[in-house]
Amino acid sequence: MAAAVNGHNRRASFGSRYLAAVCLLASLCVFLSSTASAGLRGPGKYSGVVIFDRWGGCILFSGVYLMYISETVKDQLKQYQGQAFEIDALEVVQPDNPGDGLIRRLKVLGPAETKQTWYTLQGTKLNAQPIAVKGSRMAVELTITNEGSTPARIDSSQIGFVLLSEKIEGASTPSDGPSMAVITRTNVFSGKGTWQLGAGGRIYSYSYLIADDVRFSESFELAPYESRTTKIAFVLPAGRYQFFAGYGGGVHESKSIVSNPVSIELW
Repeated sequence: MAAAVNGHNRRASFGSRYLAAVCLLASLCVFLSSTASAGLRGPGKYSGVVIFDRWGGCILFSGVYLMYISETVKDQLKQYQGQAFEIDALEVVQPDNPGDGLIRRLKVLGPAETKQTWYTLQGTKLNAQPIAVKGSRMAVELTITNEGSTPARIDSSQIGFVLLSEKIEGASTPSDGPSMAVITRTNVFSGKGTWQLGAGGRIYSYSYLIADDVRFSESFELAPYESRTTKIAFVLPAGRYQFFAGYGGGVHESKSIVSNPVSIELW
C-alpha cells in the first residue's frame, strides 16, 4: 500500500511540474507576442518607400512607420528613391521599444509586393500642399484620390505621416544621419499628438491637430476619380522641416505609396 501511495505521489508531483512548465511556456509565448506587437524591430524583411530627404538622410517609409537607413549603407538604395522596395535588414538597432529603428546593414531583395488587404491601395494617390504659415504655426492639406475606375475602400488608420527636421544636437534618436523625425508613428485618424525632445537643457515640443470637421472617418469609400481632403495643423519651434505622408504597407509588410514632399521654413 505504501508503495502504491508513493507511486501516486510521484505521478502527482510529475503532473504538477508538467502543468507548471506548460503555464510558464504559455506565459513566455504571451510575453513574446506582446513584445512583438509593441513594435520590436530586429533583423528581417522590411518593405517601404525609399525616401531621401532634403538633408540627404534616408528612411524606409511604410505609411505610419519608418526605419532609418544608416549613412554607411544608404547609397545601396539611392537608385530606388521614391519606389516601394523590400530589403533584408541584416543588422538593426532600436534604442526604444516601441520606437523607430536604424538599419545598419542590408540586402536589397526587390520591389515590394502588394498583399491582399480589405482596403484599396491600387489606384490611390496622395497629394500634400502647405496652406498656411504664421509664426510657429503652419498647416498641410492632404488629399487622397481614387484614380482607378472602380470604388476604393480607404482605411484612414493606414494613412500616416512623418515630419522630419535637421538633427538636433544632443537629442535622442536612432538616426546616424543629418536628419531625424520629430513627429512619427501616427496617422490621420488619430486626430492629434504631441512629441517632446530634450537636448542641451532645452525641451522642444512638436504637435499637430486635425479638427473634427475635417478629420477622416476610420473607413470610407471613394468613387472612381473622387477625392477627400483633410488639414493637419502643426505648432512647431523655428526651424527647417520636411513633411511626407504615406498610405498602406502595414508594419513594413507590403507595398505602400507616398505623397510628394512638403518643405517648411519657420523662423
